[in-house]
Amino acid sequence: MRTITILSVLLLALLSCRPEYESNDYLNPDTLPFVVPAKLMEVDRAGDFYFDHLNYSSVVLNNGNVIISDRSRAFIVELSPEGDLVRKIAGKGRGPGEVQDIDDLSLDLDHNLYTFDQINQKILIYPSDMSNPIELQPFQPDEYRVRSVHALQNKDKLLVRMWLPSAIMNESENYGNRMMIYDRKEDIILSDRKYPDRDIARQAVGGMIVGATRIPYSSNFLFSIPAGKQSVLVSWTETNEIAEIDLNFDTLRTIQVNIKQELLTRIEIDSLEQTYSDRNPNPWPAIYEKLPEYKVSFDDMITDHLDQIWLKLTRKSEWQEWLILSTDGEPQKIIRLPKEGMLTHVSEHHIGFREDDHIFALYEPVN
Repeated sequence: MRTITILSVLLLALLSCRPEYESNDYLNPDTLPFVVPAKLMEVDRAGDFYFDHLNYSSVVLNNGNVIISDRSRAFIVELSPEGDLVRKIAGKGRGPGEVQDIDDLSLDLDHNLYTFDQINQKILIYPSDMSNPIELQPFQPDEYRVRSVHALQNKDKLLVRMWLPSAIMNESENYGNRMMIYDRKEDIILSDRKYPDRDIARQAVGGMIVGATRIPYSSNFLFSIPAGKQSVLVSWTETNEIAEIDLNFDTLRTIQVNIKQELLTRIEIDSLEQTYSDRNPNPWPAIYEKLPEYKVSFDDMITDHLDQIWLKLTRKSEWQEWLILSTDGEPQKIIRLPKEGMLTHVSEHHIGFREDDHIFALYEPVN
């Protein structure tokens, strides 16, 4: 572990594809114990609410119930650990408590639920009984727009992640993240910091940019909020480092994750090409030009209820592998989940896993 004094310099500096480390003493994940959690249940609907495009995060209540959302069908529901519908929290619409395009879900320490509706442009805060929510129109500086909101220990404060939509169309603008601490009671920004984001390939038709796709395996900005919600973990994955920052965005400590990066193989490139083959227009030519020679060693991060850090490894494997680090950054074990899908939560009750767009599963917890 080594200390860094200016986090933003490290995160904003675009380094070479293969960083040089002070030591070649890389961690070999094969030397760690591994766990393959058993699946507890899977569902493709909650009562009469059929899943179409499940969101990428879920949250867990004290009794083990899970709150999940569907982005395309615009609803939020609470499920029992057995997968039964407990209640509908929000449905589609523009009225009070209704949603149209929600992003991440977040709970505060009292289990009030926070989310952001990107179409209705409002923050929704549901009380712990999930009744009538508070709705806020957040302050959005300059041309930036809110991407997601996250609860903190102080209920009047939110971590807000923003982005610059015009950067997709304009290559001269910086496509990055703007992180803010927002005081919702006073309607002011207390602190903010800009960070980079994963590179994008812009798609053009007839000379006009029509969209963009993130470059797989390239450097990525990750963040996660520990259980106490008084700090934030951030990582610019190219550096193989994780920094814990306070709510003024000052660095508290740095964790070195010394995992050797692997070459992006021809087999992996061919597999990626197939992933995009059914899209129209096909973004693959633009993506291929920007693929890195070396993959980042991890490309997702989540903290669990014990403040352990879970890192999704990119190394070649028939599994989706997650490296668990202790709160001090010491490697503990490898968790193996199905190759395809997304980890949505980790709790003492279970592990949430988005198997695909319309199947949500729970796996047994890891001790």
